[in-house]
Amino acid sequence: MSFQNNNYMTNEEFTEFLESIGGLENGYFTDRGPITARGFFQVDNGWLGILKRLIADLIELGWDKQTLQVKEKFGGLRFYTNGVSDDMHNRIRLAEDASYITCEKCGTLGELRGGGWMATLCDEHSEGREAYKNPF
Repeated sequence: MSFQNNNYMTNEEFTEFLESIGGLENGYFTDRGPITARGFFQVDNGWLGILKRLIADLIELGWDKQTLQVKEKFGGLRFYTNGVSDDMHNRIRLAEDASYITCEKCGTLGELRGGGWMATLCDEHSEGREAYKNPF
């Protein structure tokens, strides 16, 4: 995988993608319309390309598009959904793993950094934060 900003997407590009697939289903509120708003996804734009590829792959694997929550937690991507196959679960894990080496801000090669709130950032966006060193 190349890290030349191929993960970065604008809000408009991601919204267009969501609309092109008919949106995602809200797993918590099934009476609401499809999720086509960028705001549902609580991550920075550097990870939107990872999400786009993940969603497309899951749909190809037969996913019903039911989504509970998508966010950053402890410096990594979290993608929560209802009842997926083992193949789908493995694909989600791969996307979450990719987030730990992808800058949340710009989509280039990054690393997990401490200094308070955990974040995966490139050198340019790290604001002097040191790489996280696991104490165990």
